Amino acid sequence: MAHADLIVGHGRVFTVSESQPWTEAVAVREGRILMVGSDDEVDVVKGPDTKVIDAGGRLVLPGFIDAHTHCLSAYQVYFWADLVPVSSQEEMIRVVARHASEHPDHRLVGGTGFRYAAISKDGRLPGRSVLDGIVSDRPAYLVSYDGWTACTNSRFVEAVRRSLGPRFGDLPGVERDPGTGEPTGVFYRTEELENIVDEAARAGTDLDYEGLRRVLDDMARWGITSVHDMGARSLDDIGVYDRLRREGRLKSRAYVAIQYRREKGAGQMREFVQARSRYNDEWIRGGAVKLFIDGVSDSHTAALLEPYSDDPQAPRDTFYPPEEFKSIVAELDKLGLHCITHSCGDKGVRVVLDAYEHATRSNGPRDSRHRIEHVELVSDEDIQRFRPLGVIPSMQPTHAHLSTPEFDEVYGKIIGHERLEGSFPWRGLMESGATLAFSSDWPVADMNPFLGIHTAITRGGLVGRHNTIGLEDAIRAYTIGAAYASHEEKSKGSLEPGKLADLVVVSKNLFEIPVERIKDVTVSLTILGGQVVYRSDTFTG
Repeated sequence: MAHADLIVGHGRVFTVSESQPWTEAVAVREGRILMVGSDDEVDVVKGPDTKVIDAGGRLVLPGFIDAHTHCLSAYQVYFWADLVPVSSQEEMIRVVARHASEHPDHRLVGGTGFRYAAISKDGRLPGRSVLDGIVSDRPAYLVSYDGWTACTNSRFVEAVRRSLGPRFGDLPGVERDPGTGEPTGVFYRTEELENIVDEAARAGTDLDYEGLRRVLDDMARWGITSVHDMGARSLDDIGVYDRLRREGRLKSRAYVAIQYRREKGAGQMREFVQARSRYNDEWIRGGAVKLFIDGVSDSHTAALLEPYSDDPQAPRDTFYPPEEFKSIVAELDKLGLHCITHSCGDKGVRVVLDAYEHATRSNGPRDSRHRIEHVELVSDEDIQRFRPLGVIPSMQPTHAHLSTPEFDEVYGKIIGHERLEGSFPWRGLMESGATLAFSSDWPVADMNPFLGIHTAITRGGLVGRHNTIGLEDAIRAYTIGAAYASHEEKSKGSLEPGKLADLVVVSKNLFEIPVERIKDVTVSLTILGGQVVYRSDTFTG
């Protein structure tokens, strides 16, 4: 047998493989796993030039796969005003004014991460009347922590009006003054604003490149070796990943979905197919399409089967009429494309499942593995449909963590106690036979996978039906389950001979420490394709 380039030994290796779940060492050659076994077994492939890393009895896991991120929007996190800690509208004004003053060269004044309750007054968010007094010389765009609501100034509203032309009058989610009918500057749906924001903020700059480089560096520190990026607006966006690869600076593998735009219609299908053919290797893959069937409960844009608890008159409809959505999905499916649909509300989930079922009937069965992202609310009846349809529930445990203010302060009030207890039904979906894929939805939530694992097995203290799963199952959802969700389980997601050598050495053994300490665990070493891409200062192996 050929000698290994690298051996990680003396560890507690949880391989996530059913045939050999636990062992001690992993040998790597030419970027792939050569062998797993006991230290003595693996020692036979040790050669004179083999690099040896002593895990020192630490837990070794497959590299984490974050199955839902927005890394291509990282420039907003790293280069815009940070509104996450803002606790009042007055504080927000000060933060944004200071940021605008410090960055006179920015073509758009951006801010990200505000909490609804923190900056609203009398139940209203600040719009043009407030923001014009802070920024009047260029567009200003402040987006909420969940990415679904924006507070803007007059310059931005006018930019949207120019960009959309006649379509502006029918733009959904626009708050309007009840007296004049004019936009107030508050938008409760942002999906059609994103291209305008990107054009204003990124054009002619390297912000997207620098932001992506920085976030992938940060993800390597958390042991994330693959990301599923939901934020590509076009084929060109995937090229930002390719640039990092060409420069030898890509610290994660990427499965990238391009967002479907309703106004583009069938004309965008060619680009989706091109993405699949142009990017189809072990580092960058295309061919996935991101769709939206609804919004989020926080802004009353999620599609619900029953009325909102705090506002029974609020609309509960999906973004597309069901028959139109069926037609779109069937066309994508016919081309062999991978449909990835955002749905937070139980009505939205039902409409998406119906569309996926329709596609199978129209085009014939195949191993499509279409996905539904978030699945925060789903009826008991629809839980049972995921496995027969082969649909992947792609979920974010950290959304349900009680340390998130919106979860206990807003979310429970909006949907009511009964639906709250049945929300985020990881266990119910898993017990129905569905394959769970876990992720962070960064930057909406913390990228820390250990926080996600902790929440999945404890529910942050909230007890209800369908809630909580075991530790092994949570790890599987962050590894082999996420790999399965991108048709990559044969090459990653577990530590087995022939698979990509993506693995992490963990600071504490999750299986041996109290559950409450899991969220505080860190990564000691991250290995991507047999190369160390992160080493903590305290690791000496």
